[in-house]
Amino acid sequence: MKVSNALLALPLLLTQCLVNAEELSADRINGTEIESSKIQSYNKSEARKDHDAAAAYNEKYIHPVKANGGVVSYPYKEELDLQPLPRNHLRSSFHFDIESEAFDPTKSANDFEEYSHYTVFPKSIDPLLKRTGTRQMHLRFTRGLWDSETWGKLPYDGFKSGGSGVELWAVIEAENREAAYNQWKSLANSLSGMFCASINFIDKSRTVFPVSPSQFSVKSEHDHKAIPIFNTTNELYLLHASLANEPICTENLTPLIKLLPTKGKSGISSLLDGHKVFDSIWHSMSIDIDTTCDEVNGICKFEMEAIVDMVMNTPQSLRRGTNPIPRPLSASELRCDLSKPHDDFMCFPLPEKTDYSFDISQIFGKKIIGTNQLSHYPSKLCAIITGSWKSFVSVGEDLYATENNCFELHEQVDHDLYFETKNSTDVIDNGDSPIFVSRSLTGYGQDHGGLRTVFKNPYNHDVKLVYFESLPWYMRVYLSSLKLESSNSLHLSDVIKSTHYEPAKDRLRPTHVEFEITVPANTTFALSYQFDKAILQFEEYPPDANHGFEVEAAVITVTEPIHYQLRTSTLLLYLSTPDFSMPYNVIIITSTVIGLIFGMLYNMMVKRMVTLEEADRIMEKRSIKYRLKQFKMALLKKINGNRKKE
Repeated sequence: MKVSNALLALPLLLTQCLVNAEELSADRINGTEIESSKIQSYNKSEARKDHDAAAAYNEKYIHPVKANGGVVSYPYKEELDLQPLPRNHLRSSFHFDIESEAFDPTKSANDFEEYSHYTVFPKSIDPLLKRTGTRQMHLRFTRGLWDSETWGKLPYDGFKSGGSGVELWAVIEAENREAAYNQWKSLANSLSGMFCASINFIDKSRTVFPVSPSQFSVKSEHDHKAIPIFNTTNELYLLHASLANEPICTENLTPLIKLLPTKGKSGISSLLDGHKVFDSIWHSMSIDIDTTCDEVNGICKFEMEAIVDMVMNTPQSLRRGTNPIPRPLSASELRCDLSKPHDDFMCFPLPEKTDYSFDISQIFGKKIIGTNQLSHYPSKLCAIITGSWKSFVSVGEDLYATENNCFELHEQVDHDLYFETKNSTDVIDNGDSPIFVSRSLTGYGQDHGGLRTVFKNPYNHDVKLVYFESLPWYMRVYLSSLKLESSNSLHLSDVIKSTHYEPAKDRLRPTHVEFEITVPANTTFALSYQFDKAILQFEEYPPDANHGFEVEAAVITVTEPIHYQLRTSTLLLYLSTPDFSMPYNVIIITSTVIGLIFGMLYNMMVKRMVTLEEADRIMEKRSIKYRLKQFKMALLKKINGNRKKE
């Protein structure tokens, strides 16, 4: 332990020695807010030297601090929340908070007096954000189905989960729109290699510039801070793209674990295993990075928040631990309705049992290995349960409980969390989703179709929302065909308050639609419009073209009465697909015809035409019998010649 603590303190000591030797100074810049987007600008010409203030800021907020016992501690937090859900489901939420070292936005990394020092913040992320001018970055990996009608609202009010597949949006500081896209493309390519995903396929045909930035804010309006801009001649651009057909697998989880300072070797991150995470009903991985600046000292830092959320079926997970190979239950294990006929071959099953007792080691296949030693905030473990549940944390052979069911892990030993209940239906209510939205394709045929979105507000108050939709360029939308279907005799002007529509350009940009919608109380209506299906070039079809083309989910951001976000399901669009076997058939037929013609010409050029009688004589001379007869005659002639000489 003493050796590890000394090693942890070594980077700090080296940093302090360098600062004292070189007598480096930090600039403090006055912050001003411009425009309505709450942009905080820093003017390089107005920089003021204030080394003491910057050093105090670093010592208090950024640099490692001394915890109990003089152990060096870094700005890192981790927490695991476990919440039972209705119908015997369990939500597990892994939460990690990391802060970077402070830096001066007016100084370049190429300056002689500047140096880069990394502690817990990922070394691969920091230069990427600075090189691409990224002030905010939000990356989502999501798969599965969240049952809003049964489980209630999404975790974190839906702002930490994306649509099915991969979703990326960022705020980039650039000189103009074209420069912002080039930096965005560089960011996407780097993230693609970092997370082993197909993010590099994001191009102009998938990228949009949303006009309502508030819908992609991961914070509420009360928590929203100014977005800093380091060069007043530049502007901030919000860019968004999504890959609906991207599969999520262990190759995406492992890079995320490697970004954590514990590397999955200790603390709650030791529970993360791809076999368990991606065997869940619904799972989401999110990475949010924000740039925050101190207005007094004029220095900034990066704040990174990584979350891994999943929902598992508890009985199914427990069965897989005891019965890895599925097999039918024995007659004694069947839960049959005894009031109905039953035997070894017929059984009317009872509802799932409601009394459960299990450890999280039975769910994840292993225990929590110790705690993180990098922070004075120990690893935290919380059970979000009602009075019908009991939870205990086990340390060795001892069990501990707290009033709020939250436990701080201090010991470097294996930890486990035990759950017990007699009524698993009594769970914490997540609250109802403020709006229900479903989207589907209409029509048939390979040349045109329609898109229909249903909004349902079952409550006694109006709901205001922003509807964002990005459609691929091969869906040629006719916004003039937009119509509303409602049983309350509503008109489009009663529902849609404002519209932003940007038509697609073939292979250059997608269709961009944004509506500000008010859904009246106790109302259900549908918005629909028509589109034509374009014909793609031969090289633009994927290998599984007959599977269809996935259309990314629409984003719905509720602004009143609460701040909430949800996404619709993705769509599967069928386009006119050529018969890819035809080239093969053409090649075979062409080869056959050429072979026949070549064979005929070859025979005519190298073979001699003779009569049938002559051909018989030639064939007779080529026979073995004729050759043996000729050999016999030659042999007898030679023998007779030798006799005459004698």
